[in-house]
Amino acid sequence: MNSDPPRPHGLTAHRLTAAQVDAVLSDVLVRGRRCRLLDTGTGDVPGGPGQPQWLLAELGDGRLTGACPGDRWRRSDEPPTAHLSAAPPFSERWRILEVLVFGPHAQVRVGEGAGAGWISADAPGALPEWLRPRDRSFLLQGWNGPDHSRALEGDVPLSVTGEPSGTRAVLPVAWADFSGTPRPEPGGRTALESSGTWLTVREYWASDPCTGAVGVAFHRLTGMRTGPKPTGPEFDVGTGDEIRRRGERG
Repeated sequence: MNSDPPRPHGLTAHRLTAAQVDAVLSDVLVRGRRCRLLDTGTGDVPGGPGQPQWLLAELGDGRLTGACPGDRWRRSDEPPTAHLSAAPPFSERWRILEVLVFGPHAQVRVGEGAGAGWISADAPGALPEWLRPRDRSFLLQGWNGPDHSRALEGDVPLSVTGEPSGTRAVLPVAWADFSGTPRPEPGGRTALESSGTWLTVREYWASDPCTGAVGVAFHRLTGMRTGPKPTGPEFDVGTGDEIRRRGERG
């Protein structure tokens, strides 16, 4: 019996050295500059110089977020949102639960206590259609209306959002309220065309060699954006059924 999980198709992932983990945390959390590892790449993970970068850090005492579309980070621990954010774990790495630094092409993940780190990206080579990575998008938290959620001034996008429950968050993206517009579809159906503020994710599939079952085995964050929903699924307004185009899978 093989107890090892199947490897995701279309993914390359490498464990970082201690020096690389130190460099990522220093760039993003101490110096406040672009993550050089994402710019240069390593091994068979290509670099993405000039591409936007985002930060999502879960700490034992809160969350720290940031955006870096250019040379410098704008982070949630800076004014005017510092009171809604955890402070950077400069010398207190025991506070780290997970740090994600990512762009469209690759993601760096630093694990609990900064004890280990990994970089992941698409692997080269063709795959069968049913094993190709799938792009998804998820609506970000925030109640509609300027009294609850709004974008802040500044060259680098940053938003403060709130829910009726009182939960608040600082998101490293320009804010847009959620809305849905009906759109006619063939066969008399009507799709809900959604617009709002989104987190985009790429999912990677793995196949079990014993049973042949296929399922999502890994996901990589790829960005944040505002506007129309960048990926499926869409649903029929009348029935709630998912509307699938030819070649799409569930």
